[in-house]
This record gives sequence, structure tokens and C-alpha cells, in this order.
Amino acid sequence: MKNIFTIVLFTIATNLFAQPTFKVGWNTYKTGIITHQYTYKYTYSDSTILSLIDTMQILATSDSLVTCCIHTPMHERYVYKTADFRNVKKQIIKTEEYKDENLVTNKEWKYDDKNRKNYHIEENKVNGNNYKKTYEYGSDKKTGDFVISESSYYNGKIEFYTKSYYDKNSVKYKEVRLNDNNKDIIHIESYSYGDNGKIRERSVFFPEFKVTKKFVEKEGNLPAKCFRTLPMGTLEKPSINARISFIKKVLTKNQAIIYDKECDEFEYKFTNGTNCEIVVSTTKTPNVWQVIFRFRERVQ
Repeated sequence: MKNIFTIVLFTIATNLFAQPTFKVGWNTYKTGIITHQYTYKYTYSDSTILSLIDTMQILATSDSLVTCCIHTPMHERYVYKTADFRNVKKQIIKTEEYKDENLVTNKEWKYDDKNRKNYHIEENKVNGNNYKKTYEYGSDKKTGDFVISESSYYNGKIEFYTKSYYDKNSVKYKEVRLNDNNKDIIHIESYSYGDNGKIRERSVFFPEFKVTKKFVEKEGNLPAKCFRTLPMGTLEKPSINARISFIKKVLTKNQAIIYDKECDEFEYKFTNGTNCEIVVSTTKTPNVWQVIFRFRERVQ
């Protein structure tokens, strides 16, 4: 009886101090970093209520080459997992998406000797469909600007070609979509940007109909100050257990920024620079914000 009791105590102690792990497919990885994410709905006319709408946990190996995002949407019984695999240059080379333990989607990337993406494939394991894209890099003979040529395939058959044009500051200003013969133009889409770096207007020209349609993007017409990364403004240390009170203190200390009347839409990321960040942004519902609390902890 004494030996059994000793074995039970040893098992408990081993589990308590064992390195946490996460499983992806047939492989099991040691967890080095855990990121806890909580998403809330916040009505600023009632500053006492933060309504939880989603939770997520991101597990990573100590070198961050393998990460696994575990997501159980509220009011659903399924667990969704997205696993990312990176090479030593931190480039993503593979993504696997699971519903419970069933592989749903598999994605892979390859790179050339200049570390540029030149191949991407996506396989849907449920319906058997697959998508492939290959990339080539060059320059425009007239302007000297950078051009990325993309070939898109669906189930092994070419669907269309795309040429994306970037200026000397690596800003995309034009995209030309061509038919499967790589000659006939489907449409030409041009972009202009606001001071905040976001698209202010998209202009789409359809050669077949000789028609141009313009689409104004509200985000690009807002001041740059509406999309910023800022310090939290509090010396208090965050914790998972006290996250609600901590979030409210950060929101209160940054009221002048958040209530700026020039920013009809905004996204502010408040960070302590180490293990915590709070992202506050507008939603499609008037007077309602989305508040995301992320807290990272390193596993010993």
C-alpha cells in the first residue's frame, strides 16, 4: 500500500513539473511560449462592462519555429487548430489547419535563393480541391519599378495570371489581372494611399466594357494618428487573472487618444514592450469597440 501511495505522489509531481507539450498531427512539441488571447466587446457608454466574445491560445516552441493556435469559438463544440512551421530564417514553409484532430487544409511555401516566395500550394483535404501559385520577379522596362508575376492554378489547371507593380518604396500601386491565355486583360486595379499608409481609393478599369469603377476606402482618408502603437501608460504589471481591471485602467489612462473626434475609425495597440498588449479598435456597430488582450508567458 505504501509503495502504491509513493508511486501516485511521484506521478503527480512529475506531471506538475513536466514540460507542457502540444500535438500537431502525429508529432508532439515542447511548449516554450504561451500567448493567451481574450477578445471583448466594449460599449464605451457603459465603461463597467467588458463582454467576452472569443478566446484563443497560441503555443510555440522555444525557438518559435513551430506555433499552434488553438481556438474554440464560443457556442461551438469544435476545436480549431492552426499550426505554422518556419525555417531557420523564420519564413513560413507550412501551415496545417485542423477541425478537432482532423486535417482540413494543408498549405506549403517555397523560396528562391534570394529568400523570395516563388511557390505556394493549398490543399483542401475535405473536398479534394487544390490551389497553386507560382511567382516570378522582374522590373518594368519603362519605369524600372518592381514587378511580381503570379500564375494561379485550380486543380492543376491555370485559372489566371496577375502582375503586381511596386514603386521604389515597395508600395503596390497597380495590379493587372490577365485571362488564362496570359494576354487578355480582365481588369486593371490601381491604388492610392493616405498619410496613414492605408489604401484611400481603389480604381478598377474593365477593358472589355471600357468602364472604370472607383471605390473610396474610409480608412485611408483618416489621419495617421488613428492607427498607432503606443505605450500602455501604466506601471502596473498585467496578469491574466486581473486582466479585466487592468484593461479598464489602460482604457481610462488613454481616454484622450481613444476619444479623439478626428478618428471615426481607429486601431490602437497599447504595449508594455515585453509580454502584454491591448488592441482597441472600432467595429461596424456604432459606439462599440473590440478590445483584444494578449498576454505571453515563457514556460520554464
